[in-house]
Amino acid sequence: MKISKRVHVLAAIVGSGIVVASSACNVDSTAPMPVPSSSSATTEARSSFVPTAANRELVGMPDGVYTVTFNPATDQVFSLGPNRLEIPANAVCNLVTSGYGAAYWDRSCTPETKPVTLIVTVKDAKSNTPQVDFQPAMRFNPDKKVSIFFYVKEVSKKKAKDWTIVYCPILTKSGKDSKGCVNEAFGDQDLRSYVDFSASVLFRRIKHFSAYKVTDDSGYVTGY
Repeated sequence: MKISKRVHVLAAIVGSGIVVASSACNVDSTAPMPVPSSSSATTEARSSFVPTAANRELVGMPDGVYTVTFNPATDQVFSLGPNRLEIPANAVCNLVTSGYGAAYWDRSCTPETKPVTLIVTVKDAKSNTPQVDFQPAMRFNPDKKVSIFFYVKEVSKKKAKDWTIVYCPILTKSGKDSKGCVNEAFGDQDLRSYVDFSASVLFRRIKHFSAYKVTDDSGYVTGY
């Protein structure tokens, strides 16, 4: 895989860059999610990922734009400061022929075989409402489970149902602004958010790329 010079520099700073790991066996794409307790509310569950103490102290990687190229035919783990993205082998659908949009999320597809270059935009990394945008737009094979994990220091058991990872077609303004963002769990239970209070981690499955952010309010749009 190839990582841009900027990412190489950032990765040398513990917890403040994109660190990419490839493996033939370290991403579990078939493990079942916990059984939902209600239609769309965030549910408590144990996260398979727990950020290191060093990453927790640094909170997040600096806001900015990063570029990384990876092989979609092998398992990929992207460490974005204390946050994480897991993409199983052959999960990325062909970028030209697979189609894109809500009507396609659950359709089978031919895997992408060529190297994929991601442009990752990070905003509000040091806040309680971080957001990450991935380009180009792409979707994932529904037979594979792609997961995103956010470390949120202030996660509270008292506000469990308010903490959600929402999908945003475009990056939102700073802070709690969730205009245009969607809680996809209202339309697809596979996309509900989970919270691990002991690890201060919010996580969920994703079926496509654009922007995702953490919100602690209920001002997002329901449905697609």
